[in-house]
Amino acid sequence: MNLSLIFLLAWSSVFLGGTHTLSRIRKSDIGLKTLEELILIRKTLDRQALRLRGVEINLHRVLSRVILLSDGDVQSLRTTSSKEDHLKELSLLFAELFKRLDQDENRKDLNDIAQQIRFNPLESSLNASALKDVSKENVLPKVDFYQPAKSDCYELDEDVRVDGVYKFLVAERNEIQRDFYERYCAFATDGPAWTVIQNRGGAFDPPENFNRSWDEYRAGFGNLSRDFWFGNEFTHKILYRDDHKLRVELQEEQEPMDWAEYSVFRLDSEGYNYQLFVEGGFRGSLPDALQQHNQTDFSTYDRRSDLGTSEDSTCGESYGGGWWLGRCTPSNLNGEHGVHQRLCPAIIWMNWRNGTLKPKNSRMMIRPVSPIPGDNFDED
Repeated sequence: MNLSLIFLLAWSSVFLGGTHTLSRIRKSDIGLKTLEELILIRKTLDRQALRLRGVEINLHRVLSRVILLSDGDVQSLRTTSSKEDHLKELSLLFAELFKRLDQDENRKDLNDIAQQIRFNPLESSLNASALKDVSKENVLPKVDFYQPAKSDCYELDEDVRVDGVYKFLVAERNEIQRDFYERYCAFATDGPAWTVIQNRGGAFDPPENFNRSWDEYRAGFGNLSRDFWFGNEFTHKILYRDDHKLRVELQEEQEPMDWAEYSVFRLDSEGYNYQLFVEGGFRGSLPDALQQHNQTDFSTYDRRSDLGTSEDSTCGESYGGGWWLGRCTPSNLNGEHGVHQRLCPAIIWMNWRNGTLKPKNSRMMIRPVSPIPGDNFDED
């Protein structure tokens, strides 16, 4: 009886933060081993609670969209679908959400373990390694690239660090049927996943053509599993809500990868020609080749928005591709490849691997400065 009472005090100390009781437990016969097991259980349950909070946030927002859904909204989401088709798709989403919630609620492993330790702390055959195995089984689910309960790459489980093309929420397609909620997610650094907005390697045959028109850069092109441009409109839609970081990765064949990060990256609307803003701190192994493009309009061969000198005004035609071309030379990761190339390498970054002919790869990705689960859902 005394032993059970001591353990109940230990349980209250771990979950209610009683420092005096915790001190007494450390001096008791129960020992630190049981206390560490209890702390591990609490951390695991906290993770589960955080995931459920993200699911709840997105569920309420999706429900709000259903209530306010009009015929015009349906047509803008999928021009080839009827309202009934879209509502059917939403119903499938809800079913998946409730299924996931039921799975979380039915996970009794940790609760059973807690009860076992609570009532039989010294007789329990459970040891620390067994508890970690059970916790890992709950924290590391099977990789699922369809994530209807999440809205962006940064919400993915950080313990399951698998790069790939993920689908979030309900499909929201643009005029060429590219889905705003289908994104390539990359765990390029510690912390949450990044959303890749540009990938270019040249290893595919034939290589993706980046010398595209304004409309193509606006809507996006390429294959998310290969080389692609996510789309200026999609990228602006993500960036305008919250501050995001930009990470640029460049690599030359058989050489180490170089990188650069900008602490704040913004892209204005099409009405302002997708003007670029890079602010705040800079760090990386690459030189800063983007700051000189700050507050420069986006340009393509058929829509030159740069307002530089008469010499600079031909950048879009000379270098090809779409980029912020107020000045020609500091950077252009979307230059023209191959036999139609006019002046310079297709991938340009000032003072990086100049004069070499080895194939080069580039990747641009974004992530919120202060990620909050479910916060990137578009309500407009």
